[in-house]
Amino acid sequence: MNENKVVDDLRIKYWVEEHIPVNEIEMELYEAGFNEDEIAAGIRAYKKIKNAGKHSIGITCVIVGAVMGFLSCLLAILNPVPVMFSVFLYGITPIAILILFVGLYFLFE
Repeated sequence: MNENKVVDDLRIKYWVEEHIPVNEIEMELYEAGFNEDEIAAGIRAYKKIKNAGKHSIGITCVIVGAVMGFLSCLLAILNPVPVMFSVFLYGITPIAILILFVGLYFLFE
């Protein structure tokens, strides 16, 4: 009877906390007696947990950039303080776009 082994979550969290490279993880699993499919599943789980933090940072940056961009556009159109028009249009908008693209980078990396 073939018994499938599963990599436990505690081991994966340890790898993430210690920043263990993927090739060392593969060697550790191979030495523990895992087959190729189980090693691949363990590596996928490791990468998924490792990238979860980047995903949440990316979503936050995208939201902040979108809100900043909307507000700067709205303030430039409404022009409540004529002296600040250039700041709204040429100062805050590029910063908002930069934050938005940083967030997109973290989301799609």
